Amino acid sequence: MTSEYVPATYSNNLDQMLARGAKPGQGGHLEATPTEASLALVRLQASCWSFLAAEIAQVYGLEGAEPIIREIVRRAGRYRGNEIRRNVEKRGLPLDVPHLLDYWDYATDEAVDLAEYDREPQYYAHEVPGCGFWDQMEGLCPQPLAVAMCEEIHVAVAKEYNPAMDVWYPALLSRGQARCIFRWEMPDKEAERAAKRAHHATKAAKKAGQPLAGERGPQKPDAARSYSAIARLHVVFYHYAADQLLRTVGEDTTDDILRRAMRKWGSWRGQEMREDHQRRGWPLNLESFITYLDDPAAGDAWVAENVTLTPTEHSKDITESAYSEWFDKLATGRFALPLFEEALPAQAQAYNPALEMSIPLLMERGDSVSRFVYSTRS
Repeated sequence: MTSEYVPATYSNNLDQMLARGAKPGQGGHLEATPTEASLALVRLQASCWSFLAAEIAQVYGLEGAEPIIREIVRRAGRYRGNEIRRNVEKRGLPLDVPHLLDYWDYATDEAVDLAEYDREPQYYAHEVPGCGFWDQMEGLCPQPLAVAMCEEIHVAVAKEYNPAMDVWYPALLSRGQARCIFRWEMPDKEAERAAKRAHHATKAAKKAGQPLAGERGPQKPDAARSYSAIARLHVVFYHYAADQLLRTVGEDTTDDILRRAMRKWGSWRGQEMREDHQRRGWPLNLESFITYLDDPAAGDAWVAENVTLTPTEHSKDITESAYSEWFDKLATGRFALPLFEEALPAQAQAYNPALEMSIPLLMERGDSVSRFVYSTRS
């Protein structure tokens, strides 16, 4: 457990980057470390979830929104659990508790204040006194919907990974308790079966001349990997939110909900940046907005080319993006557009009404690159 948990707010994240003298990277944004990239993306992901949930509640009320939210989270969790299961299976490893947590799909220690307080072969207990996701959801997401998300996500991941696994929460921050407590358990007999299946799969693969990968080596911290892992979670949740709405209320209402939610989310992001920069005594100009954007650069998690940044204009071509990669893989289609078309212009306008933002090209529309253009109205 860390000695002092620092909430993953925009100001705190920026303070960390300024303290170490971070320099602008590709695209003109400050270049983040692995931890900074994770915390920044956790803030964006969790706040986006919150605005989507709040907008659904605005339309259908809390009682009507809760089953929709729970199903969104279950489906997103099942997708993630299936991906983790496939990763563990292809290595010839048993689908048990240690391997679920060892191959979890993002580095939890970068996003939460995690302490393991009890560990047996097939029983883990964790305490989470501080959570980067809850830092954003508190105050933005209606509490019953935040509780629904917290209650569903880990259960859905674990059950899809192996139905014999059990997950429960004696305490959750979103319930108003002092910390989250997670417990993961699998019966010993089921763990033995999982080990035997993995052993037989390994033998069969070796006999066929296709040996399995086995345990992975130590993972070196990498900003691009950290950024991409949380960006993937962001896209997976957004995709299943759009898809569940589409199944529930149809195309037009789905598009309306997504666009309203993303405009509100973008405006909130711009306002947070504006208030922070005013406290620091910085000019609310284009250079400040781009350099200290709340979505930092992170290695090759996205690749920017043809970058210009002057006092009155900023443009860049995004040729690779973790967002576009996952939207394409999940086939989100046109419902991915509000995440860019609504949120980014609204963010710039909320920061300074003199800023204008346009997106003449966007990979999510089928273009080969995404072109973002910012300018200062004369």
